[in-house]
Amino acid sequence: MVLVIAWTILSDLEDGLTWALVGGLSLDFLSAAPFGIFTLALILVAIVANISHGRIFGSSIVLPLGFTFPLSILFNGSALLILNVLGRPVVWLDAFNDIFLPVAIFNTGVMVLVFPPLYYLYRRLHPQPLSF
Repeated sequence: MVLVIAWTILSDLEDGLTWALVGGLSLDFLSAAPFGIFTLALILVAIVANISHGRIFGSSIVLPLGFTFPLSILFNGSALLILNVLGRPVVWLDAFNDIFLPVAIFNTGVMVLVFPPLYYLYRRLHPQPLSF
């Protein structure tokens, strides 16, 4: 999820959706949950992360850090909501306290480590032309 957020912010929605599809399918194949839940949740995260595509803060890490916490809650919440709609019981207060908050804090910390190398990689793959 952190990679989907970072790459969508750096690149565009198409690349973000590609990584959301790859990551979501990987999670779905490894999970015992109904197939497609994590793919749908990651696609939703990529679409919402695309809001920042205007590059409000440029190369600053402020935007990815600011988006990671709420998007992590959105990812986990949408996955559990889909499970709930499919008839699986969810204790929302316990899920929020035991899953959503700790995972969102962890993912935000991971973004601090992941975004700078991804930014460097993106700039190496997409060099900016010199203007005179």
